[in-house]
Amino acid sequence: MNAITKQHEITFSLSTIDPDKINAAAVEKVNNSLAEFAEKTRAFDRGNSQTSLALMSLTMLTGHSPYRIIRQIMAEAEQRKTALSYAQVSHAKLLAKKEKLEKEDNPVSLAKLRECTFNIDLLESKINGAFKDLAILMDTYENVKSVNNIDDWDEVAFEAEEKNFHVRRGFELMYRNLLECGRPQTATIEYTAQYGVHPQVAFKECQLYLEGVSEMIEKGIVLHSNHLEDFLDEMANKYEVFVDKTAERLYGKADFTNTDYMLTLDKKTN
Repeated sequence: MNAITKQHEITFSLSTIDPDKINAAAVEKVNNSLAEFAEKTRAFDRGNSQTSLALMSLTMLTGHSPYRIIRQIMAEAEQRKTALSYAQVSHAKLLAKKEKLEKEDNPVSLAKLRECTFNIDLLESKINGAFKDLAILMDTYENVKSVNNIDDWDEVAFEAEEKNFHVRRGFELMYRNLLECGRPQTATIEYTAQYGVHPQVAFKECQLYLEGVSEMIEKGIVLHSNHLEDFLDEMANKYEVFVDKTAERLYGKADFTNTDYMLTLDKKTN
């Protein structure tokens, strides 16, 4: 048996007591057009488009942090791998069932054979979608590494960027609060303080940025969202050191993470 099975023709056939109950013209139309529908449906054999997966799923709650995006890529890939693991068992069972039904010759077995063939085709479409998603995720992984000059990485590299990410995220939430309701929310105040940024300082920085952007828009300047991302990067780089001061206050040292518990490049088997 080939590793990738050939798609079978799918039609519907019914033997009815009263033929008038089934519209013959509709049945003919369905069976004549079903092949194209089956073929084109393969374009939607996964949950997201490539665009949605790359620009939404991978950046949801991760911002533009390369290591956070990489972590999300790994999580998304793990889901597809798990789905494929279960799907291969279901696929093997359906093939075995189909082989058994092909040896039988009665109306019930023929109907079950058509149902089984349909289910195999549907499952193979989903399997194909999972493989395409994995390929897209792998392409995206390579792109993220390339644009951020990441040759290889480990858990230490991920942890090293966490301080910058959380400071950036705090300013992002503060900006959103000001845009939405003109004042910071309690959760945002707590978030910024947890990572060493005084909430009123974050508030003032975002307020000045918001006012500056409003002036540019009033002058007819059309800004790209990259302008906001650059501001958030600037704030993260400016206030990242404040995280160390918070860590020193809480734990007596800025670098409180322990590499002995991490997967590192020199001990990948741990």
